[in-house]
Amino acid sequence: MGPTLKQPKAVFFDWDGTLADSFVFLRGAHSHVRNAIGLPDLTQEQFDGYFGMPRELLYKEIYGDEGEKAKALFEAYVMANHKQLEPMPGAVELLKAITNMNILMGAVSNKKGDFIREEIKHFGWQEHFVSIVGAGDAENDKPAADPLLLALKKGGIDHDLADIWYVGDTETDLKCAQEAGCPSVFLQHKDDDGGLIETYNPVLTIRNCHELREFLLQTT
Repeated sequence: MGPTLKQPKAVFFDWDGTLADSFVFLRGAHSHVRNAIGLPDLTQEQFDGYFGMPRELLYKEIYGDEGEKAKALFEAYVMANHKQLEPMPGAVELLKAITNMNILMGAVSNKKGDFIREEIKHFGWQEHFVSIVGAGDAENDKPAADPLLLALKKGGIDHDLADIWYVGDTETDLKCAQEAGCPSVFLQHKDDDGGLIETYNPVLTIRNCHELREFLLQTT
């Protein structure tokens, strides 16, 4: 992977599935809630289709009319257990490298703002981020541009949007970057991208945090 892009002025990250290895944990959390209201576990295939979906739509899709009850149960479960999360492979090294390059960073997630801030604090990563925006912090959640633009504002970042990358692993992330006018970096977990690369034309497609770190170290 050779450097064909100039170094960004700032890099903003999605959280779940991008920096935090939370797929198994979140599937387990939703299965716990579904069991509590008399529904069966989510299969891996089912949850794969929901992962990264906007929060309000997610509850409607998974729980239907039980959405509000499920939300309270889910939040209680996550607050009690979310420290089980682990960083994605290479995430620690990636953030350290970007910090050493004096590139500004932030996090933008569709996870509830209080949760993501607590998880970042648990990892000891708060010093890396100039701003953190979660679900409900902006007028609209991803895939709207609002949370990313709010994160830039909160971080005091006034660089050209073309110099600000948003890194994520779902269509929600790619569309958010597109709506905001920022280049996207796609963390592709599967061999089949489902047409997302052709549709959203990310400036870079990576398989893991290690690849992004190696790429950035080659940029000038």
